[in-house]
Amino acid sequence: MSTMQAVKLVDSEAAGSPELRRFEDIKPPEIFAELKHGVLGQDQALRFVSVAVYKHTTGRMPGNLLMIGNSGTGKTTVMNNIQRLYNEVPEYQPFRAVTIINANLLVDVDRMEFRPSRLLKAVEQRARSLAGHKPSPAALKHAIERATICVDEIDKMAAVVAGKPNAIGVVLQQGLLTLMEGEQLAYQVHAWVDGEEKEVTLDIDTGHMMFICGGAFEGLYDQVYNRVLKPGSGERLRTKTIRTAEGKVRMETYFSLATYLKPKDLFDFGMVPQFMARFESTVLLRDLGIDVLREILLKSFESPFVRTRRFFEVHDIELEIDDLAAALIAEAAAKDSRTGARALRPIFTDLINPYEFDPWHDDKLEARDDGGWRLTVSADMVRDVLK
Repeated sequence: MSTMQAVKLVDSEAAGSPELRRFEDIKPPEIFAELKHGVLGQDQALRFVSVAVYKHTTGRMPGNLLMIGNSGTGKTTVMNNIQRLYNEVPEYQPFRAVTIINANLLVDVDRMEFRPSRLLKAVEQRARSLAGHKPSPAALKHAIERATICVDEIDKMAAVVAGKPNAIGVVLQQGLLTLMEGEQLAYQVHAWVDGEEKEVTLDIDTGHMMFICGGAFEGLYDQVYNRVLKPGSGERLRTKTIRTAEGKVRMETYFSLATYLKPKDLFDFGMVPQFMARFESTVLLRDLGIDVLREILLKSFESPFVRTRRFFEVHDIELEIDDLAAALIAEAAAKDSRTGARALRPIFTDLINPYEFDPWHDDKLEARDDGGWRLTVSADMVRDVLK
């Protein structure tokens, strides 16, 4: 049991049940520690997320966040782990109505209208599981109003696309802006009243919801990069020393969006200033370096190595990987900074697929003392694939 799941016990003889802590007693450092179990290499971003969750659960303020990061840096992973946090911490039961929805689903393209009902419908489905078998209107309203709304690919709804006005993006940003400011919405549901299921209208106050929007903002990277390189900008790229997995040292020029991003860059990209003002913080997820990618490969539950290890367990084969092999894979994946941790999968899959197909006719399979088998991914195996 993690520290976040622990509850303060009262006198068991007097009460016979655990007493849940106040939301105020679950501090941001505890939230951070729990989120970090599922999100690797993004400590700075998780600190912002932890504070946002604390603000939301204590009712101090919504704590809305905008997350910017390359594909594979962990935006969706952060969203999923907020949901896991709410599910695993007993005190957070009232906040478990979490929905992750793609931005383009919130706009009716034909009518050019923002459709908040689509968002509320997704929240309602989750809220019903919290409110019980025969939910009352009050129970549904309570669960929906405390929801966390995660809107993915928000960058695809910019007000400007390829230098031209994008009306759909304006509609979406204005619609979300209204919800984030706090709007009273009339929303129809089926709920139980006086022992009967009836259609009732709930007055939903969106001001108690937390909104987390995320996107890769791919064009933003090139936009800021070109601005930095422009003569007379007064800025320049930085260099750092790189030590390769094989022990070689080289100097490398690198660009980090977090170092150079300015608010005006987001406005130029196509984010409406009034919409941006509704976020407590803009959080930039760091590009994943070799050390972090190696840790993800070895420890993340969804990493290709960990998933393949579970596959081999079916055949009583213990899959291992030596340190240099893991470093070589991480180093190769790090070269594609635009895909982040996703770059690990094709490298490892190409390597391991022949052994998944037929591990029994290869001299790399070793017998274990306990009667099972062992397959170790070596540096030579990785080098062969990288060639």
